[in-house]
Amino acid sequence: MGFVYFLLIIVVAGAIGYGVAHYLSQKQSKVIEELGVKKQKLMTVPIADILFTLKNLNLTGQTKRTYETWQATWQTITRFRFPEIEAALVSAEQYTQRLNFVKGSQISNQASQLIEETKAEVDKIYTALQKLLDSEKKNREELEVLQERYASMRKDLLAHSFSFGEALESLEKRLSYLELDFTKFNTLTNEGDHLEAKEVLGRIEAEMQDFEQIVEEVPKYLKEIEEEYEDQVADLKEGYQKMVEEHYQFPKISIPTEIQKIEEIIAVAREHIKATELEEARQQLDKVAREIDQLYAVMETEIEAKAFVKRNRAQVERKLNQVLQSNRYVNIEVDRVSQNFVLANNEFNRVQDFAKQLEKEQEAVAYYSKALQNQQVPYSIVKEHYEIVLNTLKEIDENQLSLVNTLTDLSQQEKSIRDGLDVFELDLRNMKRTIEKYHLPGLPKEYLELFFATSSRIEQLSQLMNRVKLDMTEITGLNQTIEDDVEKLDIMT
Repeated sequence: MGFVYFLLIIVVAGAIGYGVAHYLSQKQSKVIEELGVKKQKLMTVPIADILFTLKNLNLTGQTKRTYETWQATWQTITRFRFPEIEAALVSAEQYTQRLNFVKGSQISNQASQLIEETKAEVDKIYTALQKLLDSEKKNREELEVLQERYASMRKDLLAHSFSFGEALESLEKRLSYLELDFTKFNTLTNEGDHLEAKEVLGRIEAEMQDFEQIVEEVPKYLKEIEEEYEDQVADLKEGYQKMVEEHYQFPKISIPTEIQKIEEIIAVAREHIKATELEEARQQLDKVAREIDQLYAVMETEIEAKAFVKRNRAQVERKLNQVLQSNRYVNIEVDRVSQNFVLANNEFNRVQDFAKQLEKEQEAVAYYSKALQNQQVPYSIVKEHYEIVLNTLKEIDENQLSLVNTLTDLSQQEKSIRDGLDVFELDLRNMKRTIEKYHLPGLPKEYLELFFATSSRIEQLSQLMNRVKLDMTEITGLNQTIEDDVEKLDIMT
C-alpha cells in the first residue's frame, strides 16, 4: 500500500513538472517569436530601395560623401547586426527546447537589446537617406522663394536708386554676388551635390537679410547726415561768424579747426556708407554728434556768460564801492572806539586785511573791465571772476558788519555795567542795614569774608570803569563775579 502511494506521488509530481515546463516553454517561445517579428520588420524597412534610387541620381561632392557614409552603415547592419540577432534568436530557441529556461531568457534579453539598438540606427539611416532623397525638391522650393525675393529687391533698388546716393554701386555689386551664388547653386544641383547646394541657399538667405537691412538703413543714414549734421555744421559756422563779429573770444579752442574736423569725420562716414559698411559709419556718425554737441556747449557757454556779465557788471562795481566805503567807515569806527576801549581781538589788523583784499579785487575788476573793452578776454572767464568777486565781497561785508556790531556792543556793555555798579552798592548797603536792624550777634566768618570781598571788588570795578581806556574783557569778568557774590550774600542774609 505504501508503495502505491509513493508511485502516486511520483506521477503527480511528474505531471506538475511537465505542466510547468510546458508553460515556461510556451512563454519563452512566444517571446522569441515576437523578437523575430521585430527583426523582420527592421529588415523590411526600404533602405535598400532608397540607396538604389540615390545611387542612380549621380550624386557628387558632400551629398555623395554623406550617401556613402550611410550606405556603409547599412551594409554593416545587414552583414553583421542582422546575422548576430538571428543567431541569438536561434540559440535562445535551442536552450528553450532543452528546457534551459534561464539561459534561454538571458539570450532573449540580449537579442531584444540588439534589436532595439539596431532599430534606432535603422531609423536614423532611413531619416537621413529620406532627407537626401527629398533635398533636391526642397532646395528647388526654397530657390523659387529666394528668386522671387531677389527680383523684388532688385526692382525696389532700381525704383528708389536716388535715395541710396553713392552706395548704389556697392548695393548693385551685392546683387551681382547673389547672382553668382544662384549660379553656383544650379551648378551644384546639376552635379548632384544637393547638400552643398543647400548650404549655398543658406548663404544666399543670410546675404539677402543683410542686403535688406542695408537698403533700409542707408537712406536713413544719408538723411541723418544731410538734414541733421550738415545743417548743424552750417549753423555752427554761421553762429561762430556772428560771435566773432560781436567780439567773442575763444582762446582755448579753435572753432573753425574743430568744425573742419567734424566735416572730415562726416566725409569718412560717407565713405563707409558708400561701401555699405554701416557699423563703421554708425561709429563715425556718433562721433560727429558728440563733437557737434561739444562745440554748441562751448559757444552757448560764452553766450550765457556774456548775458551774466552784462547783468552783473554794474552790480559788481557797485557792490565793490559799497564794501570799500564800509571798510573806510569800519576803520574810522575802530579808531574811534579804540580811544575809549582796549581792543583785544586784533581789530586794526583785520580792517587792514579787508582793505588789502578789497584793493586786489578792485584792481582785478578794473583789469577785466579794460580787457572787455579791448575784446581781449572771453566772457566765461570774466563771469567766473565776477562770481568769485561777489562771493568775496559778501564775505568781507558780513565780517565788517559783525565787527561793527561787536564795537557797538562795547558801549552798550559799558552803560549796562555802570548802571549795575550803583545797584551793587545799594544792595550791599541794604544788606548791612538789615543785619544791623536785627542786632544779630556773632556773624559767621564766611559771611563777613564774602561781604568785605564783594565790597572790595565793587570798589575795584569802580576804579576800572574810571580809566581812560576800558578793558571790557577784564571788566565783564569782574562784573560777573560781583553778580554771583551779591546773589550769594542775598541768600545768606
